[in-house]
Amino acid sequence: MDIHSLTYFKKVAELQHITRASEELHVAQPSLSRTISRLEKELGVQLFERSGKNIILNSYGEILLKHTNRILQELKDIDQEIGDAAGERSRTVTLSLYAASKLLPELVMAFKHEYPSIRLQIIQEDLTKNQPDGCDLTLFSSMQPCTQDHSASLIEEEILLALPESNPLSKRENLNLSEVAGEEFICLQQGKSLRTITDTFCKIAGFEPSVVLESDSPETVRELIRAGIGISFIPSITWQGMGTENIVLVPISFPQCRRYINLSWRAQGYLSPAAILFRDFVQDYFKTFQK
Repeated sequence: MDIHSLTYFKKVAELQHITRASEELHVAQPSLSRTISRLEKELGVQLFERSGKNIILNSYGEILLKHTNRILQELKDIDQEIGDAAGERSRTVTLSLYAASKLLPELVMAFKHEYPSIRLQIIQEDLTKNQPDGCDLTLFSSMQPCTQDHSASLIEEEILLALPESNPLSKRENLNLSEVAGEEFICLQQGKSLRTITDTFCKIAGFEPSVVLESDSPETVRELIRAGIGISFIPSITWQGMGTENIVLVPISFPQCRRYINLSWRAQGYLSPAAILFRDFVQDYFKTFQK
């Protein structure tokens, strides 16, 4: 086993297709097949189950892939850690973003003001997709505080109902969520974390929301509520400053509608000094919203 063989194996294992793997690796298909055969001969087991042109990673292959990922990550970490030790001034921190995107511009501006030499790469992800490999940190939301290692809950925020002033229910001090079961909702797209959370609250209240429109833009949501098109769920902190003229925000008495904004960081592999700086900065930044 050598690095090239393991790299080739990883690509075949990910794609489970020799032809596509050979195209992405820019190697001849027969050469790639021989590499996989040599690995299997050396290990004394088959790594894939073959059915015509299709191949499927078996349990032996899964074991090798687990260790291969670790080995290749370690090699990547060597290069990165040596670069940091040599005092590279231009460094990159990658952040996978699932929540609180409205707060991101001010957060980034504040961080860049203090650390102008650190480059931030922001990847906005849909929850239906897998988290990209190699991201240093992930910002996400959940219904419960985060208790896992290598993570922290940053803030707890109430989720409110936003209604146009013309809606009779806007005069109420609070509302049981079941009381708006017959209303039309303006929601985020399915798969977004806030949508998943609010759909769950509606289910607890005994109904499925009638969604008249889906939008990822807080500004669009605001204007549609104001126009009387529907009502919506509004996070009280991360969507603050959205503008509420002719819109009334009403607390929900039941169920208790709250969510947590969390930060996690890479559990395995090397976390650069730049990533650690950004992690600590984000935690301190969000503390200001709890005051």
